[in-house]
Amino acid sequence: MKSDAPQVTSDEPRATSHERVRALYDDYAFLLNTGDLEGWLGLFAEDCSYRIVSRENHSQGLPLALVRCDSRAMLADRVAAIRNTQFFAARVMRSFVSGLRILSATPSGLEVTASFLVTEALEREPPRIHSVGEYRDLVVTRDGGLRFARKCAIYDSPMIQTSLIYPL
Repeated sequence: MKSDAPQVTSDEPRATSHERVRALYDDYAFLLNTGDLEGWLGLFAEDCSYRIVSRENHSQGLPLALVRCDSRAMLADRVAAIRNTQFFAARVMRSFVSGLRILSATPSGLEVTASFLVTEALEREPPRIHSVGEYRDLVVTRDGGLRFARKCAIYDSPMIQTSLIYPL
């Protein structure tokens, strides 16, 4: 069976870079967990790419994604839709990020991977796992801090159990 896992280079950046990247991912989870979607937007470069795609589609190089936003403006439209136009059952989402690895430093930025687990608790129902998978991201320096230039959430299951309202 062929593995599509990225290969780690031997020149992994220094620990200080790892600490800064870890802080970015911690902020990412914190902002999603507290519902601060406007703050979450600030973690992205203006010219970012954000995708949520199944592992099957990603492995086969298929372009179909559950969510595809090609700029921070498109992400802002998604946040506005969540805040103003969509109706859905009240829920509490919790994002957990682990296994963060800086795979390589390129002229474009840092290639980073991490595992994610997102739980969901609906009123009067026990909590459940909403999604698990892997991030494959490009992290860049913009506006004096680290930002996501590319965030790809690859979910492991061939389908999401419930509706996908909030970002992964």
